Amino acid sequence: MPPSPTTTSRTLLGRLDESEFTARHLRIYVTVLLGHFLCGFVINLTGVVLPGVIKTFHLTSESAGVFSSALFAGMLVGAAIAGTVSDRFGRRVPLAITLMVYALFSLAAVFAPTFGALVTFRALQGIGLGAEIAVVLPYIAEFVPSRHRGPLVTAATAAWLIGLPTAAAVGTAVVPSFGWRAMFVIATVPALVGFLMLATLPESVRYLLRRGRLDDAAAIVGRLCRGYGTPGATTHHEAPESPGTVRTLVARHYLRYTIAIWFMEVCAGAFLYGLSSWLPSVLEGQGVSLLKSFGYTAIITAAGVVGAILAGQLINRIGRRVVLGGAFVLSGLFCLVWGTTSATGAVILLGCLATFFGSGLAGSTLFAYASELYPTASRATGLGWAAAWQKVGGLIMPVLVGFILAMHASQFLFFLVFGVISILAGLAAFVATFETRGRTVEQITQEITGRAAESTPTMARS
Repeated sequence: MPPSPTTTSRTLLGRLDESEFTARHLRIYVTVLLGHFLCGFVINLTGVVLPGVIKTFHLTSESAGVFSSALFAGMLVGAAIAGTVSDRFGRRVPLAITLMVYALFSLAAVFAPTFGALVTFRALQGIGLGAEIAVVLPYIAEFVPSRHRGPLVTAATAAWLIGLPTAAAVGTAVVPSFGWRAMFVIATVPALVGFLMLATLPESVRYLLRRGRLDDAAAIVGRLCRGYGTPGATTHHEAPESPGTVRTLVARHYLRYTIAIWFMEVCAGAFLYGLSSWLPSVLEGQGVSLLKSFGYTAIITAAGVVGAILAGQLINRIGRRVVLGGAFVLSGLFCLVWGTTSATGAVILLGCLATFFGSGLAGSTLFAYASELYPTASRATGLGWAAAWQKVGGLIMPVLVGFILAMHASQFLFFLVFGVISILAGLAAFVATFETRGRTVEQITQEITGRAAESTPTMARS
């Protein structure tokens, strides 16, 4: 009898990275995609409900800015905590719990009796929303075949971005008839998806391997991957690896790239959340009716979805650095021009171009890059802290815009701020981005740190 072949972490990762994209991959991906879309929908309720909340509680612009920023304060906490939790306890269960948390506080927001209570529930809801972002993208990056990693992570970001125009479109249909609280009723649906995730999603293979659970990892790879495998193979167990910490993110090898990611995320969050929170109200202040402002916002933000979908193809062809830097700079330039016009057609066109390059191409590429840069032991921690810094931008910008509007400053100042931060993010991308195109996540770690132990025997095509 010939000796039974041996399965190791390296062979399992090779099978995982080089597998065809099977029907099982698709079912997992669609489930995760649905949860991420709902996350985007619930986050972007702010701009839809804000005009109604202002009228219900008789808010000033400053108070309205606090309402918008409360969500991002919670998201900052959730993103920072969830990444570390996921690196220690896995991806599947924390991901499902995040959806249940923000669905629960959506229900609480429906019955909020005072503005203070509503702000509190929105902040607590933000913890679940921020945590979801920190866990879902590393999960996708770790289970899909390497050549599909870039397109599928950016497509997930596109699904998240679809939540914004969807929220605006649903708000157009729901808010005039049922009021702003009805939007929070709809936002309880993610709880059902959370239960579906618990019932159907497998654990991340890379997490299991890091924890020394080779048999469990081999079973998942055997069910998931087609066209690879060795019948009758035995498993060779390796020592578990300790989870990473924030210190890994700021260690000598990663410090330059981490600082650049965090800075770009602050700028990206300021652009995305500041614009989505205040654009309907700004348009309404320019004489556009509430319903039309929702409609224009839906059109403008939908352009970001198109950009995110195209980003997956572009980053595979020309790389992360060029897409990030070029898209941020172009978005900033279009914002500057956007602020100089009030004609309806020009407002829509320039808004679409700004969001196509800013929240679409640049924003989705940034998250794809952050989800693949760090080693498996620190991947969710790295993505979580990147997402947390994005929320810093989301925390600052709505309040800043609220003060700008309260001063009755020129509308151009509103767009000037967004233009400048986008251009600065683009410069950071050109200066300090590690190009990850054409590499597996293990090869990325090896090239940055020089640790051959994490390399795989396969060639990446991502």
